[in-house]
Amino acid sequence: MTQVNRRRFLSGGIAVAGGGVLGAFGVSGTAEAAPDARPPQVGGGEIGSGWTFVAADGTAADGSVLASAQNVAGLKPAVVPGTPLTSMIANGEYPDPLYGRIVTDTVPDSLKDTGYWYRVAFRVPRLVPGQRFWLQFDGINYLGTVWLNGTRVGTVEGAFKRAVFEVTDIVAEADGVAWLAVLVGKLDYADPPALPSYASGVTRGGRNGGPTGITLKNGPTFFCTAGWDWLPTVPDRDLGIWQPVTWRTTGPVRVADVQVASTLSQDLRTAEVAVSLALDSAAGESVVVTGSLDGQGFRRTVSVPAGASSVVLTSKEIACLRVDRPKLWWPNGYGEPYRYRLAVGVESGGQVHDERTVDFGIRRIEYTTPMRSPSGTVSQCLAITVNNQPILVMGGNWGLDEALKRIPRDRVRAQVRLHRDANLNLIRNWNGQSSTEDFFAACDEYGILVWQDFFCSTEGPPAENVARDLANIRDCIVRFRNHPSILLWCGGNEGPPPQPLIDGLDALVAELDPQRVVLTSSAGDTGKNPVDGYRSGGPYHWVPPAQHFSLNDGTQWPPFRNEVGSYSIPTLEFMRKMLPEASWEHPDDFWADRDVNGNGGNGGGAGYLRLTAERYGEVRNLADFARKSQLMNYECIRAIYEAPVAHMRSAGPYPRTGVIMWMTNPAQPSFVWQMYSHDLEAHSAFYAVQHACRRVNVVLDARTFDVVVANHSREAVRGRVDVSLYGLDGAEFGRASFPVEGVGPADRGVVGSVASALKGAPAEVAFVRLVLRDLRGLEVVRSFSWVESPGREAGFAGLDEMPAAAVSVIAGVSRGPDGGEVVVDVRNIGESVALMLHLQVYDVRTGERVLPATFSDNYVNVVGGESVSVRARLDSDQVRRHPRVGVRVDGWKIDERASRLRGRGVAVTFNRDALDVSPAVPEFGR
Repeated sequence: MTQVNRRRFLSGGIAVAGGGVLGAFGVSGTAEAAPDARPPQVGGGEIGSGWTFVAADGTAADGSVLASAQNVAGLKPAVVPGTPLTSMIANGEYPDPLYGRIVTDTVPDSLKDTGYWYRVAFRVPRLVPGQRFWLQFDGINYLGTVWLNGTRVGTVEGAFKRAVFEVTDIVAEADGVAWLAVLVGKLDYADPPALPSYASGVTRGGRNGGPTGITLKNGPTFFCTAGWDWLPTVPDRDLGIWQPVTWRTTGPVRVADVQVASTLSQDLRTAEVAVSLALDSAAGESVVVTGSLDGQGFRRTVSVPAGASSVVLTSKEIACLRVDRPKLWWPNGYGEPYRYRLAVGVESGGQVHDERTVDFGIRRIEYTTPMRSPSGTVSQCLAITVNNQPILVMGGNWGLDEALKRIPRDRVRAQVRLHRDANLNLIRNWNGQSSTEDFFAACDEYGILVWQDFFCSTEGPPAENVARDLANIRDCIVRFRNHPSILLWCGGNEGPPPQPLIDGLDALVAELDPQRVVLTSSAGDTGKNPVDGYRSGGPYHWVPPAQHFSLNDGTQWPPFRNEVGSYSIPTLEFMRKMLPEASWEHPDDFWADRDVNGNGGNGGGAGYLRLTAERYGEVRNLADFARKSQLMNYECIRAIYEAPVAHMRSAGPYPRTGVIMWMTNPAQPSFVWQMYSHDLEAHSAFYAVQHACRRVNVVLDARTFDVVVANHSREAVRGRVDVSLYGLDGAEFGRASFPVEGVGPADRGVVGSVASALKGAPAEVAFVRLVLRDLRGLEVVRSFSWVESPGREAGFAGLDEMPAAAVSVIAGVSRGPDGGEVVVDVRNIGESVALMLHLQVYDVRTGERVLPATFSDNYVNVVGGESVSVRARLDSDQVRRHPRVGVRVDGWKIDERASRLRGRGVAVTFNRDALDVSPAVPEFGR
């Protein structure tokens, strides 16, 4: 990635208000954009505060006036980066529409029907001879027209295209302050809002993409904001300056782009690094390219003509560009995602003209394996190998990073970190809606591969302006191609784009990034050498775990499924936060605006409530719904990943090569398609994913009751699996031990079966505990399941008849300069199984949850006499904001009187609201 003044920007508040507030440089409304401490000709900064805005409804002044020191009435403080709606929320004009409200009832949909003027003044340096001044916009949705000091500078089209303008002549006459105005144009095509309807059984009562889908004709924009089955209609359609605005000075020669391409040998022992510089020179001259890689410096003199040119450096000219025994970038769980840093600059006469740093990774990717399809033909199927290691893709789909584009870097990093902690290794960036430098940098850091879609979907007509689409695609490839996390490029969602876009995309990848594969769409590939063996298509709703094992038993085509999901209900606390109190016990359109109808699977929200009651017994109130839903979440979502894990490599004619859950990241508070909540609380779905995707695992096949050892690692696994079977009373009724003779690298093996033992269970419901031990008898991993006895399937209502569990919970907290750690020791001191024991960290003063605070394990299952220790890490900011924290405990059935809670410098309490499941609300769910 090319780094320019890395920043932490705000999107939830205004750092320095404009319009009458004295800025840092003594100018009313002036942004804080002081030059960096750099060589005299090179500097820069972000224009991130002091912005104002106003609707471009014909009453505002034009650009020549706004881009000047003249007083302009009606301007209000603006959040940049941000959208008009985030500015209005920050200014108190509207409450946050995603919490306790229906979005389209809270904010008028007319916000989309106008463009917006943005204005800011910022300090500029006095230019020295030969110095050049540049303005850069990293993202404007949808159309931007830029004015500086009364002069129209240029335009940018499409949400995902950068714009860089040289404004040297204007700044040279600015006398220290520049006035910038940007007209953000509205969409060319917009649908009316899609309204929520609980009774309809489908979210917002109809199709995705708005009532007609016409929004997609705009091309590269956030078209999902028209309304999708996972996103309400966003009233301003996320217009605005949604990415940073920066300024930069250079000498006569500017480094416009740096591309770093590495080629790793088959034996992984050497790597050849090629560096391509795109230069922009004010006049022809001889310059010295300087730089360093991994601490080794280099210099090379080159002749640069006036205008645009390029320079390519290889190990033939620069010895250090051949790397011996390179440190490799690995996907999460397979090794360190190591990144090298390349520093490069251009100078002459001892004066630096420009300089950049690029972080990149060295890795080798192979994309396919031959497989005979059901038609009998042998095709190249999508199957990823990284650094000679076969990788079972276990990923998550991101529809949008956040509904209102409130995405400060810390939030993006936390979201990606949760994917790492859940043991996932890939994120699919659906339709490219979350394409930012912060996103890709976080994926690089945490070892998360990226399936990078572009901007076409089958939910509406194709983009009208093909050239605009391709220009945005070109810039995305150039901008992000240095990121080692990017696995492949993909034209769009669930169907091929128009042929001109297909041809254009294929040509762009061949020109700009030929080392990576490009797919036509997420539904199939029509390229010259097509990649086969992958599809989307769900299921997108709750199904019994056995069904996922049937769909992934190695006999079903295709072997790679990039969309499959389920309901994923959050905790009681979050449901109460995202819904008005009057709706807590009465599902209605407020629930529908939070996606409870999904795509209509399970009969929508009402059908899912009935299904929950059928499987786990009558749902008595909201707390009971939350409690039972955590078990529903866990068993289905764990199976989404465990089924492919149990049938990879050597299983059947079509062994599994990958699965990407729809979805893992929620753009808004939601009841469906997520593994954590919008406020970054990890509920049971998260731990289901985490448990299923462990690199060495033991899995109970929910269809056959086979015991499977899954091994994603590079070494064979040997040892044994100890099996214990328990009844509802917690008493053990069976045990077995299966030898593990050797499950090879990146493979799986069936080591035994518990089907016959389960037929002798004392009741219709039983518990199965599997413990994989190594050759020394040490525990490697354990798995716990509740199952229906074969031949006596009747659901899990019987769980309510099991005796309550008695537990000991002891918690402590340690604090240091880098943050703190909450440690919780849990022990089952009774005989009954402690099922889905749930822990939360909370602020003792306010009672609010501390988030994100993800435990090393949670929703734990502990049999009598067994214990477990778990940890939750708090960063330094959380420790500062929450000086007194506590731990709350709830679970399936807990005997509070017989349990013991103790804290060491931390409060430990029962979560009585979550445990209050007995008072029935007769009309709940009706």
